[in-house]
Amino acid sequence: MLDESRVKDIIERAAKVRPLTEINEREILAQLSAAVKADGLIVEIGCLYGGTTGVLALANPFARVQTIDTFEWHPPDDVETSPALLYQNMEKIGAENVEVLEADSRVIWKHWQDPIDLLFIDGGHSYEWVFSDLSHFAPFSQVMALHDYDNPFWKTIRQATEDFLEKHPLWYLDEVVGTIAVLRRKG
Repeated sequence: MLDESRVKDIIERAAKVRPLTEINEREILAQLSAAVKADGLIVEIGCLYGGTTGVLALANPFARVQTIDTFEWHPPDDVETSPALLYQNMEKIGAENVEVLEADSRVIWKHWQDPIDLLFIDGGHSYEWVFSDLSHFAPFSQVMALHDYDNPFWKTIRQATEDFLEKHPLWYLDEVVGTIAVLRRKG
């Protein structure tokens, strides 16, 4: 577990990349990342500009962070996303353990084989996309976290999560911090 001053330092460094999460959400992501063993794998689905990618990478520089994104979406009237921009942003904050996988998570899972210590889902927000990410990556994952779980604009995320939990009794909702829901595997 990271102490408060270390978490504050990580959040300040990562904030050089515009975050779209609240501070308490970045704090829980830092703690989840820090709990991953050295050489463990953290997978992020949906990175946008890398605000949370930076938190995950800086909180555990000994883990591998792979981020999966199609780089097709960005906020209207804002900077377009790209793997090159993400790598530039990671260089800006000193995060050296990030690998970009330019892909659709609904496709890449078909060839996935690596165990995942922490999966952070913040990609497509439709019910189908979230349910697909949960269902297809759960067999490889130990801990899964989702952004926008209790966001009133994205009720699809909570519904997909609840339906996933109902169909997968090996998983349970451990905690909700802001709009980050943390799911853990039983046992």
